[in-house]
Amino acid sequence: MDKIKIHISLRSLVGKSVPAAFAALDSGKYEISMRESAAPMSEEEIVASIADKDAVYFGVDPYYSENILKQAKKLKVMAFAGVGYENYVDVAAARRLGIEIRNAPGVNAVSVAEFAVGLAIDALRKITFLNGGSGRIMSRELRNLKIGLVGFGNINRAVYKILTDGFGANVRYWNRTGEATPLDTVLSESDMIFIAITATEETKGFIGAKEIAKMKDGVILINPARPGLVEEAALLSALQSGKVAVVAQDGYYDDEEFKKLPSDRFIATPHIGAATEEARDGMDEAGARNIVEFFEKQ
Repeated sequence: MDKIKIHISLRSLVGKSVPAAFAALDSGKYEISMRESAAPMSEEEIVASIADKDAVYFGVDPYYSENILKQAKKLKVMAFAGVGYENYVDVAAARRLGIEIRNAPGVNAVSVAEFAVGLAIDALRKITFLNGGSGRIMSRELRNLKIGLVGFGNINRAVYKILTDGFGANVRYWNRTGEATPLDTVLSESDMIFIAITATEETKGFIGAKEIAKMKDGVILINPARPGLVEEAALLSALQSGKVAVVAQDGYYDDEEFKKLPSDRFIATPHIGAATEEARDGMDEAGARNIVEFFEKQ
């Protein structure tokens, strides 16, 4: 019986040993290859790396286009190191080709939630902005703010627990399913709003000019998910007018005007909320489990 060939395509793992989660796979049944270079890969290099593979464990780099997937004739399953894979693989093409995509919901929730609360404290208390300075800025305590959560999945559930248990904060949430506070109420009555919903074509620009107009003047927005959830031009206008006092997000926009905003008004990090050893290990374990479970059911 031929071995099941798995390719690990994660730039962050280049030069390191195969994660224990994958090394633990039955060597008699699976054959593992890894990405050899941390440099960006051309489409031809991606095709060559997965042309004869049955499974791929992938992250945010590279992008698996329809052209690439069509040439991976044996590919049956792709396991993503995280949750939101839509920006890194042509999902519609994968479905047409019969390639299953699996992700790892919840494994990085605590890491991202901790980071989100860190962004919130920085946005509120101006820690980074005041680093090395001698100024004094009067601020507020989290426990005395009205805090709203847009979305109540794994990340915002963890945010809720941190804020309520750790800070005694007054937190309400809106969710698309289940019991929740109406979205308009969350938007209009909150001093600080955390946005953490799944980024899809449907939710792109979920917070736009209309939603921002409903918010309090001087609201603080925390976005640990994807920048695209908040409409770019509407947010820039709201920051420039002062309608939104501060934005802290884990990701960047293309518009260069955001770089002109002072660092106490706009905080952006390179999507590193899940960059912890615990989250990485959890994602690796989930990735291995997703692949093994897929082939065990065949």
